[in-house]
Amino acid sequence: MRSALVIVGLHLFAQMFLWAQDPEEVFARANGFYQQNKFAEAREAYESLVRNGYESGALYYNLGNAWYRTGNVAQAILSYERGVRLAPNDDDLQHNLQLANLMTTDRIEPAPRLFVWDYWDGFKGAFSATTILWTTYVFFLLLFASLNLFVVGRSYAVRKSAVIFAGSAGLLFFFFLVVCVNRISDLARDDQAIVVTEIAIVKNSPDAKSTDAFVLHSGVKVQITDRVSEWVKIRLADGKVGWMEGSAAEVI
Repeated sequence: MRSALVIVGLHLFAQMFLWAQDPEEVFARANGFYQQNKFAEAREAYESLVRNGYESGALYYNLGNAWYRTGNVAQAILSYERGVRLAPNDDDLQHNLQLANLMTTDRIEPAPRLFVWDYWDGFKGAFSATTILWTTYVFFLLLFASLNLFVVGRSYAVRKSAVIFAGSAGLLFFFFLVVCVNRISDLARDDQAIVVTEIAIVKNSPDAKSTDAFVLHSGVKVQITDRVSEWVKIRLADGKVGWMEGSAAEVI
C-alpha cells in the first residue's frame, strides 16, 4: 500500500514538474524521450501538453507516432485525425494516418458522392483556418476601401473603377467568408469519433438487449448522429447505421 502511494506521488510530482515548464521545453523533452525510444514517456509528455490546452498539427503528429510505437493504433489514428483538422495540408500527417488505417481490421468503403464536394473539401483543406480568416479580412478591407473610393471619388472614371473593384472584392469576400465559417465549423464539430475499444457491438436500437446490427473493431472512424443516455447512434462511411455505447468511441 505504501509503495503504491509512493508511485502515485512520484507520478503526480512528475506531472506538476512538466506543467511548470514552458510548453516548448516540455515538447523538446518529449521529443528527447522519443529519440531515446522511451515512447511511453514521450506519449505522456505530449499528452500533458494536450491536457493543458496546447494543440498543433506537429504535437498531434508526434503524439500519434508515440501511440503507434506503444502499440495503440486506435489512439494513433485519433491523434492523427485531430492533427489533420488543424493542419489539413500536412503531408506527414496524411501519410501516417493512411498507414495507421491500413492496420485496422475493418475496411469501410465510403459511399459515392458528387465530385463537387471532393473539390470543396480539397479547397478548404488546402489552407489553414488562420490563413482563410486573414484572407477574408483582407478582402473585407479591400471592399471597404473601394466603397470609400466610390463615395469620395470625383471623376466618373474613378467612381466606375471603384464600383468594379468593389464588386470583385465583395464577391471574393463573401466567398471566403463562407469558406471561413465552414472551416471553423469543421474544427468545432463533435460528431466524428474513432472506435477505441477492441470490439464494439453495434445494436439496432439503444438497448443492450437489442439485436446486433454489426461489429466494429478499434480504429474505425464513425459519425455520431444522435445520443440517448449512454448510447450513440452512428453512421459509417458506407451508409450503415446503428447504436453503440458511447464509451466505445472517442470524439475527434
